[in-house]
Amino acid sequence: MEVLERAQFIERQGKKVLYMCVGEPDIPPHPAVTESLVQALREGKSSYTHSLGIIELREAISEYYLERYKVSISPEQIVVSSGTSPLMLLMFSLILEKGKKFILPNPSYACYPNYVNFLEGKIVDFKLKDKEQNYSEIEKLLDKGVSGLIINSPSNPTGEVLSKKELGYLANLPINIISDEIYHGLTYEGDEETILRYRDDAFVINGFSKAFSMTGFRLGYAIVPKRFVRVVRSLHQNFIICAPTFVQWAGITALKHYKEIIDEAKKIFDSRRRFLLDGLKKIGLGYWGNPKGAFYVLVDMKFLGKSSIDISLMLLERYNLAVTPGIDFGTNAEGYIRLSYATSLENLEKALDIFQRVKKSNNE
Repeated sequence: MEVLERAQFIERQGKKVLYMCVGEPDIPPHPAVTESLVQALREGKSSYTHSLGIIELREAISEYYLERYKVSISPEQIVVSSGTSPLMLLMFSLILEKGKKFILPNPSYACYPNYVNFLEGKIVDFKLKDKEQNYSEIEKLLDKGVSGLIINSPSNPTGEVLSKKELGYLANLPINIISDEIYHGLTYEGDEETILRYRDDAFVINGFSKAFSMTGFRLGYAIVPKRFVRVVRSLHQNFIICAPTFVQWAGITALKHYKEIIDEAKKIFDSRRRFLLDGLKKIGLGYWGNPKGAFYVLVDMKFLGKSSIDISLMLLERYNLAVTPGIDFGTNAEGYIRLSYATSLENLEKALDIFQRVKKSNNE
């Protein structure tokens, strides 16, 4: 937030800022999605819905998972909400008791620790390695005080994707698992799997923000084990009520066009990913792991000998480039910065030129 606020201040001074810090697609929503939302409003579809969401959307999500992943899910296991964030709070609330431990990968999405801290749980850091996967070491952290684990594949901030072997191993751990699958649809190499292929009692978080370019629509959903449906329904009804009705109808249209939408998004983002990774290699800059999904690269800037916040502010003040400091995603990402390639190839080229100048300046 410090970097973003400073970037906005610089823009008010009349300077143009190159934003590579925001995790938001720059591709507009599919025209049919926008039209269906407007049509739903015209038809008066603006009243409260069932607390789990309209049955038509839940059935469409069920069909989507069956077609894409060959997984059968009852619409009654699906709860639709205003984005994935409120659902994440509900999922954490269900499986994390006060004083209990919860395992978080480090680095991982910056908001995960906030849920654990809000519920007065204890964070257990699982330090990922940047050159090789080490998920088998997670068993060393398991004890009776551990309530669960969250995984995110494709990952924010690293862009890495869990292999089938890794996902199968994690699914067999004797703890509750939340699988954050919000970047599904944006995997560029290899297969993309849901944890539900390996474990039917996992909690899955997904939605329309990323692959469908519907961030401001605020439409997400969770797939919950059958034994939790009644309590989830009650919690959602009391705390959130329901997602906007007309937005839910737009979600149905998005799923009808999912192949077209996802294929186009993958084509655009993958070309940018390859361009950015090739450019970083030519400059001699390293990055975390093997970014094969989402639209992020975690770039190693430790050679500057500064904190990731100082590096981010330096890039902003000297070059008008806004990036996200690695420390936002955990101590293990200190010295890194996260780049979002949800921007044009022209902007990526400008950013690479800036990094070339930074590297040259540091060597002089």
